[in-house]
Amino acid sequence: MSAPALPRLGICHAPDGAANLREVFRAARDLCVPVLLVDARVAAAHPDLVALASRILECHVLPATDDPESDPGPVTGLGLAGVTTFHDDELERADALDRLVRGAPAPAVEAPWDKLVQRRVLHAAGLSAVRAAPVESPDDLHRAYAELGGPCVLKPRRAAGGRGIAFLDGPDEVAAHAAARRVWDGMLLETRIPAAPHPAGTPWLGSLVSVETVSAGTRRIHLGVLDKLPVAVGRHEGPEGTDAVNVQGDILPSVLPADLLDRARDLTGRALDALGVRDRVTHTELLLTPSGLEVMEVNGRLAGHTARLFRLVGAPDPVRTALAAALGAEPDAPFEPDGTAAGLFPTFRHRTGTVRTALRPRDLRELPGVQAVDELAGDGDEKAALQYRMTNLTVRADDRPGLDGVITRVLATLTEGFADPAGLPDPVAAAAAPPGPDPTMEHPTCV
Repeated sequence: MSAPALPRLGICHAPDGAANLREVFRAARDLCVPVLLVDARVAAAHPDLVALASRILECHVLPATDDPESDPGPVTGLGLAGVTTFHDDELERADALDRLVRGAPAPAVEAPWDKLVQRRVLHAAGLSAVRAAPVESPDDLHRAYAELGGPCVLKPRRAAGGRGIAFLDGPDEVAAHAAARRVWDGMLLETRIPAAPHPAGTPWLGSLVSVETVSAGTRRIHLGVLDKLPVAVGRHEGPEGTDAVNVQGDILPSVLPADLLDRARDLTGRALDALGVRDRVTHTELLLTPSGLEVMEVNGRLAGHTARLFRLVGAPDPVRTALAAALGAEPDAPFEPDGTAAGLFPTFRHRTGTVRTALRPRDLRELPGVQAVDELAGDGDEKAALQYRMTNLTVRADDRPGLDGVITRVLATLTEGFADPAGLPDPVAAAAAPPGPDPTMEHPTCV
């Protein structure tokens, strides 16, 4: 008797998502048949994408539209049991297609991944102190700043990875930014909440933590709480007067005190409830503040760079968990990690110039605890070649004190190995310095 056919799951795909095609292929084994759905505009922008993806997985190019529900024909004949995505830019498309193929009702909150919608919903529910206003023009910016008061953050309503953000400390900066920015569509201005240092006191720990959660209907299991390296903020180093904002590392599990861990999970669950989140893995970012935890944003997909950490500590693969959630499967029970792991991807403090280093990948691989070196900026390279990252690597240890020692050693090696001190990222400089204020604390990020 033959085994029953596996369900076919659509995946709205674009480059640089939180899971690559190999990860999807492996995670789907004996669970589902992944069917890649590529918007025609994405296919045109990346001419080799469809041909390469089709070597691994079934792939279909869909008509270019921002309203896929208006023309259901291209997907209704594919026999899909659901649709999901690992890419932030594809969330709305995936949700719309999922409603088409599953007949799911409209979301409880319209446009839940819009950061302005999130701000308003969470503030109204008493879950966030941040206030926000829409901005579509320089006049809107001046008006919103006068209404909210400073300091504030100007950011896109839909973007990931710190793109398009500007920290505005006073009227002079507002005026300068209003003159410099050219693209105003889909922006918001929000009040900025002061950050507090991580209670562990480790100099290279930042003020952000994240909670990764799987939701099956309204049932939620928090997969893990992660610490972060400090967020790097390069003032006015982005295009059109924006600030260059980069996350630099994730650490699993967090060493927050037990009461704060409980509060982080509880706050995340209440935020997901308020937004009506169902049947997916989410990445919720929280800021440590003098008055407690603040929800910074909820991302409706798996976080980038984190699935590898869960695999290193013997956890169920979050990519597989996300696929199963999209099919409506019940999540696995909470797990106890077997060890600790971190992904380190520190960025250059300044974006200009070329890389100066004698480091080789094997120099880092030979350090105790290093599991893999995926990237390393090479001598003479443009810093932009790796999106301004010095390296991208993973480390592991049996316990958190051991992992902290591994991280400190890696950061010290990077400090010694990159010759231009002006290009060193903040956490690398902090690794060899006595404990002190977080250099990014003045401008805590919202990404």
